[in-house]
Order: sequence, then C-alpha cells, then structure tokens
Amino acid sequence: MDIEWLEDFLVLSDLSSFTRAAQTRNVTQSAFSRRIRSLEDWIGIPLIDRDTVPPRLTMAGHLFRDAAREMVRQLQETRIALGHRSKVFSGIKLFVAHSLSQHFLPNWIREINARISGLKFEISAGETYEGMVALSGGRCDLLMVYHSPTAPRSGDEKSGTSISLGSDRLIPVCTANEMGQPAYSLSDPEVRSLPLLAYPPETFFGRLCNGLIRFRTSTPHFSVVAQSPHTRVLHSLALNGVGIAWLPERCVLDDLSSGRLMIVSHDEIWSSLLDIRLYASHERARLLQVNLWEDIKEIQDAISASG
Repeated sequence: MDIEWLEDFLVLSDLSSFTRAAQTRNVTQSAFSRRIRSLEDWIGIPLIDRDTVPPRLTMAGHLFRDAAREMVRQLQETRIALGHRSKVFSGIKLFVAHSLSQHFLPNWIREINARISGLKFEISAGETYEGMVALSGGRCDLLMVYHSPTAPRSGDEKSGTSISLGSDRLIPVCTANEMGQPAYSLSDPEVRSLPLLAYPPETFFGRLCNGLIRFRTSTPHFSVVAQSPHTRVLHSLALNGVGIAWLPERCVLDDLSSGRLMIVSHDEIWSSLLDIRLYASHERARLLQVNLWEDIKEIQDAISASG
C-alpha cells in the first residue's frame, strides 16, 4: 500500500470529483482512478460509489476516511521528525493562494524581512486546496490562504496552528455604465438575468459565493458566462465588462478608486468577511528556524496594533 493512495482517497473524498481530484494530484484521471482501485483492492471492499453523480463514499469509505487521515498525519509527522531534525534550516517553503500572491504577499514579506534579517522564502502559488495538501504532506513549511467560518475546509486544517495576518471582504464588482453607476443591479426587480463570472462550486470562493447568491428568496437569476478557480482570471473578465465577479476587496482597491470597477451592492448580505491566515502543522512550527514561528506571531501582533 502506497501513502499516495491514501492522499488520493482523501482528496477525492473532499472534492467528490475524479476529474478535479486528479488535477489537484497532478496526474491523469485514468492513473488516478487506477490508484483508487488499487487502494480498494488492498482494503478488500469498495470505498467509492461510482454509480452516483457526483461519486460518493460508501459506508466503508466513510469509516475509512478518518483512519486514512490519521495514518497520513502520523506517517508525515514521523517522516519529518526523522528526516529533518538534523538538517540545517536553509529556507522557508511558503505556499500562497493565488488570490493573495499579488496584492498581499509582497507587503507581508517586506514587513517580515524588515524585522528578521537573513530570511529566505521559497514560494509556490496555487489553489487553496493544493496548499492544504502540500502542508499536510510536509511539502511546504507555511501556508498562506483565506479563511472563512462560513466555508470551513477539511479536518487537515484543524491539525495545525495558525496566525491571523489580516482581514478582507469578498465583494461583487462590475464595470460602470454611461451614467457612472454599476452596470448591473442586485436589487432591481425588473432584471431577469445577470451575467455571473463564477468559481467552480467545490472551490473555497465557490462555496462562499454559493452561500451568498443561492439561498435568498429575493436573489435575481444568474447566468454563468465564464468560470475559473483563479481570481486574476475573473478580475480580468470583470474589467472588460463581461459580468459580475465576487473578488477580494484587496485585489480591486486600485480599480475601485480609479472607477475601472464599482461595487455592485454595498448591502452586507452580498459580501462575505474573510480572514487571511498563515498555517503551519504543529510539527513544522516546532521544526522551523529557532523561535521563527513565535517571532512571526509577535511581529504580526505589532503590525496589527500599529494598523
């Protein structure tokens, strides 16, 4: 039995999609399916009900999921403890969500480097779930992502420690019309359909947006005209007048101040508060450069106090 099979199974159990899970694991769908089959053969019982859409865990799959998560956690922590304790720390592997890489990360690194000399960051960027897998698998030291209590992620997140780095809002934006007003309205009863620039529903922002627009009796009808997991793609489409996009406010501050984009509605029911968090597994926090994790916490407290 290969530990990758367990990691594959955990990704599939969270995403409920062979296609998305295979993309997240960076393998072809056929290879991913074979690995899941190999795990089921090793266990001796089906873990996935493939006759449902989307595929769901069988009863055995539900029972096995917690055990698989615990096995992966223990194996990774043991590997870290045995393989890294004697190594000289040379750099910090930081995984950052795409949505934070351009508008938050540079200032944060500048603040940290101004207070701690000699730090070296090896930075990777990707989707939030890829970062969660990288952190739980010991392939990064720190993970910087958005967090919201209304869209909690898997139990992997709870197994680590975190620091709040700041706050943000997910807001609806679009271009302006000829009168200098938002081109679209979320409160006009005459509007029958609005063009939506959407996130895939299984992504972090996708789940947040679904909660904002799908469970209100007065919600206008939205017609998805484009979909992408990347905020920068939806940002570009919104700037070109293609439709309404829900984007982190920090990403569009310059566009809002210049008038290139406008907030579609200032009603709080159409926005969602976000927390920017830095995660490390408990073992990673202990193995980071001496006192670095505590130094980051103290620096962040000082930044928050001065802000």
